Amino acid sequence: MSIALPTSADQITPELTKELIESHMPFVWESLKELVAFQSIHSVPGLEEHNAGAAAWVVEQFRAAGVPVEPFKTTDGSTSVIGVKEAAEGYPTILLYSHFDVQPSGVEKEWTADPWTLTERDGRWYGRGAADCKGHVVMHLAVLRALRELIDAGSEQLDKIGIRVVVEGSEERGGYGLEDLLHAQPELFRADTFLIADSGNDELGLPSVCTALRGSAPVTVTLRTIAQPMHSGQYGGAAPDALLELIKLLGTLHDDNGLVAVEGLTSDAVWEGVGPDTDTFRRNAGVLDGVEVLGAEQGIAANDLTVMRPSITVTGLDSLSVEDAINAVPGRAAAQVSLRVPPGMDPVAAQDALIAHLERHQPNAKMEIERSTVASAFRADTSGPALQRFSKAIGEVYGKSTVETGSGGSIPLTNELLTAYPDAELALFGIEEPLCRIHSADESVDPSEILHIGAAELLFLARTATESA
Repeated sequence: MSIALPTSADQITPELTKELIESHMPFVWESLKELVAFQSIHSVPGLEEHNAGAAAWVVEQFRAAGVPVEPFKTTDGSTSVIGVKEAAEGYPTILLYSHFDVQPSGVEKEWTADPWTLTERDGRWYGRGAADCKGHVVMHLAVLRALRELIDAGSEQLDKIGIRVVVEGSEERGGYGLEDLLHAQPELFRADTFLIADSGNDELGLPSVCTALRGSAPVTVTLRTIAQPMHSGQYGGAAPDALLELIKLLGTLHDDNGLVAVEGLTSDAVWEGVGPDTDTFRRNAGVLDGVEVLGAEQGIAANDLTVMRPSITVTGLDSLSVEDAINAVPGRAAAQVSLRVPPGMDPVAAQDALIAHLERHQPNAKMEIERSTVASAFRADTSGPALQRFSKAIGEVYGKSTVETGSGGSIPLTNELLTAYPDAELALFGIEEPLCRIHSADESVDPSEILHIGAAELLFLARTATESA
């Protein structure tokens, strides 16, 4: 199908940007299929070739799309891909962010199909990273390819805006390597507007800009009770069980309603923006029949707990698996305790409060607590002209009013970028609506979200060029 392209940037409409991105959807599918095949999980021994291959793929594709990127080795051992097509004098530079690293697949038998092979079922595309965040990588590529078509057709004004690309290689494991690079070489990140594509709409088809993120302050707690596992028949009942001691300790972190009970981390803050009601949250989270959504009986909205208040989750547990169970008293047990910190709360102080609580409830065991890297919460200022332009563009593409949403996730880079460039603006958005099940088995993306978000980004770039003339 031939698309009639305008010869002037001011003739670019939401309908045209959707038509252009739709024409690139076969490229999006094929590119995402190639990228998903890389098991690009940072810092996992044996996957070095997958991470290197994914980085090399990203370099090749963005160079082909017109941005001269280069690979940068960072202090955490990951590779980030960074480059810029410089702006003409008087025109702004827009930074396009995404990341190519992913979470582990988890228990692969819980997936309907191979997590490292992009598959299509009932209109959705399945695979690890399809939404978080490889889908954003290929979305940016489609936008840049469409932008080049418009420039070649005569909209030369579009060629005057600067495009900077940053594709991270370790976001899912903390991302401190990229932050260190930002501190050491801030010029690599210089931009007037940061478009952080690593979030999503509050529901499928609802145009959203995320304005709040929680920070994080995790710890790992390890308990040891006996020098080695001992026969449970001969020693059980008298030898202290490290796993049972850990279970008792972790049980003190919440009250009987499942709400955080750590001194200094309790809160009654509420989220004033858009968020799901209890039934929608239940459906999005897959809460089972007969299991209650936490806070519902106390009249607390889900987003109050997921955005504006601290939460504590046990995200990892070291002990004997059921499949490998032996008749022995465990002598060691450990847990990764994930603490999410809301806007306005100091993550270091929050981590201190968590550790103080664990120490006050010292179990019958030798306890070791290891601090992990903290990240501050983020709160966006949407009053600037670029953010207003972006919100308008995304709403026009969807044909609906754009809403402001909050997320319980953490993206430490957001604060670091605005600290380095305080006069810049930052938009957090993307393709990750609730049905994507990011970080879970059967992660997927709805290709219509890639189309619409890509079209909105393209429309924003076009309008930025025309308004800068």
